[in-house]
Amino acid sequence: MRTAATLPLLATCALLALAGCDNKDPVPPAPRPDAGTRPDAGTGQDAGTEQDAGTEPDGGAVQGPAVINSTPSEGETNVLPVELFKTEATTTGVRKRVTLIFDTPMDTTAAEVTLIDRTTPTNPPRTLTGTWLEYGLMLLVDIPRPESDLPPLEEETAYTLELSGLRSAEGHPVDTSHAGLGDGRLDFTTGRRDGATEHACAHALLESPVPVTASASPTIYPATDASHEFYALTLPASGASFLGYTEVVSGESRDEPVVLYLNHPVPVTVHDTTEGEDAVASTLEPARPVCLDAISHTLKFTAPGGDRFLRLTFGPTALETFTFVFERY
Repeated sequence: MRTAATLPLLATCALLALAGCDNKDPVPPAPRPDAGTRPDAGTGQDAGTEQDAGTEPDGGAVQGPAVINSTPSEGETNVLPVELFKTEATTTGVRKRVTLIFDTPMDTTAAEVTLIDRTTPTNPPRTLTGTWLEYGLMLLVDIPRPESDLPPLEEETAYTLELSGLRSAEGHPVDTSHAGLGDGRLDFTTGRRDGATEHACAHALLESPVPVTASASPTIYPATDASHEFYALTLPASGASFLGYTEVVSGESRDEPVVLYLNHPVPVTVHDTTEGEDAVASTLEPARPVCLDAISHTLKFTAPGGDRFLRLTFGPTALETFTFVFERY
């Protein structure tokens, strides 16, 4: 009895016989793909072909929050160990502030971090509580004095800020494999204190500034050269900006390094006008962050000895009034 499967074979042979087919064994047709060659349940698109639970990210693969920026930065050296701030009308306090910025909102009920002294491991870790800002994206950690006679951080010391107690708003811990911190901890090393800027900060934070109006004339101008003085300088209008002049008289016997501790990056040029118009080299640069709200930049130049008359040109600038502490060294 012929089965349905033999019918296609006989039909093929009959066609070949018309073209001269002999009695040799017939060539079977190419096999059809069977169920074993079709996409199986693991690769199809229907209910049986969806990826199973083993191929989908599970709870353990969820990436935790990461620190995307910090002050100090990861691995930074020569970090300032002491900062000044105003506590009362006649008092300054000291601290070190650390800022951490995360890539996702954090659980603001969890704000404790741990400060570890890696240079002197025998010093006990310090638990600190930060303050969340910017909708849980920024954490400010103020490091106070550990004792009344000690600075917030020691000089030339390696520290780690442990962040394992923090978590995202969804409850995930800080990512310990992110390129930012790597191990989920902030590591940095302090440098030396900046005593000169600390001294200037005390003037800027606690004293009322002496008001001075700069001159609009490059030939007659007021003096702003008293050591340890805190000035509030007002500049005359000059077109759409402000520009003015003041005077510094150098010491008699020696060249003197001079520093103006400014609260804004105001451009300043210096000229020795004793005999003519000789430019005096000066540099304007960011100040060390001892008291950034009061002092952000420094202007430095050397006043040549011999009672030389120096003219300072402030501006042009968009600022009409700004402050600075004047210091000779």
